[in-house]
Amino acid sequence: MINRVKIHFDQDREYVPLEAVRVLPEFFKQMMAGNGLYLKGYDSSVKVKFKGERGDGAHIWELETMPEMIETIFTIQATPSFHVEIDYELQNQKDNLLLGKAIDRRQTYTTRQDPRNEKVRGNVVASNFLIAKTNIDFSKLTGVSSQVILSDIQRTVLRNYPQSKVVFFSGTIHSDEVELMKEHKKPIFVLDTETFESFNSDEVFDPKKTFEDEFLLDDKVNEYKRKKIGSYIYYPLFIQMKEMHFFAYLSLETERTRIPSEVLDLFKEVERTFQERIMDSNTHILDIKQNVLNVSRGGVALEVNDMEIIKALKVKPTFTLDINFKLQAPIRMAVELRHLEEVNDFYRLGGRITGVSGDKKAKEIYHSLIEFFN
Repeated sequence: MINRVKIHFDQDREYVPLEAVRVLPEFFKQMMAGNGLYLKGYDSSVKVKFKGERGDGAHIWELETMPEMIETIFTIQATPSFHVEIDYELQNQKDNLLLGKAIDRRQTYTTRQDPRNEKVRGNVVASNFLIAKTNIDFSKLTGVSSQVILSDIQRTVLRNYPQSKVVFFSGTIHSDEVELMKEHKKPIFVLDTETFESFNSDEVFDPKKTFEDEFLLDDKVNEYKRKKIGSYIYYPLFIQMKEMHFFAYLSLETERTRIPSEVLDLFKEVERTFQERIMDSNTHILDIKQNVLNVSRGGVALEVNDMEIIKALKVKPTFTLDINFKLQAPIRMAVELRHLEEVNDFYRLGGRITGVSGDKKAKEIYHSLIEFFN
């Protein structure tokens, strides 16, 4: 039985409109003669054939094997060297034939530089996973070490804004702004406290309407006038474990109006750097073996059935592991998660190799072993 896969993580690809829009039938014929066309999103490969185009522009597709259920929107994909996806709105289905109207066409910017080697399956395994801890004591995590990390970041990343502060969240009563950041998990960036104009971005929460609805706006304007604050930005810092924990926020307040937008980018960098450092200091080795599905010079795909790895990746989507070719010394590499999907009773993980331990020779050995299995 062929079933839909459940996507848990998918790093966004950069797409452009498909250049072959006006010659899709010709493109499909080329793909059928080459790498093939496939139905996207199922636990087994579903090869498809283009059977023709009707007068109204709808396309007829024949499926080699039939999934249990076809969604109202289905996607045909192909990967000649770049990746192509065409979304269809299902109009009719009869046996293994689908009739659909194309509603979106896209292709990736980048082309695949190196082919995937799937002959390694059964001959290569992954082991010794260095992953994030998932049972961290939050009170210990936000102790002295996190304060030291943030102080160091403030000296380096925020050196041009020495008046910025790190305020640690405590169990005491908090301001309205802090409560709004905690609730909406977004920063507050007010450009002008007299008009309460906010920085225009979906990433920023605008508190003006909330204050108006609660009849607090005039009080807030007067409060900031009394404090001689013309513009401010508060940026919440969360530690993402099993849940999002709000433990501190970055602040910058000025008498002048309109703090420059670059401060928002700097605060984002602080958040990203802090997350990386705090999680790097809370990892452990999991000594188990998992099957390798395919490898390339730039990536690796694994079959994962250990839930501790899955939980850790949802906390920190980077890890290191050993790749073990038969009769060869293990090769240690760092991997960044690109794709994670649930397939029946296991997970399929795709990652980008960000580094290989050792000198240049280690990478050369890895490349030669990939070619050996071709």
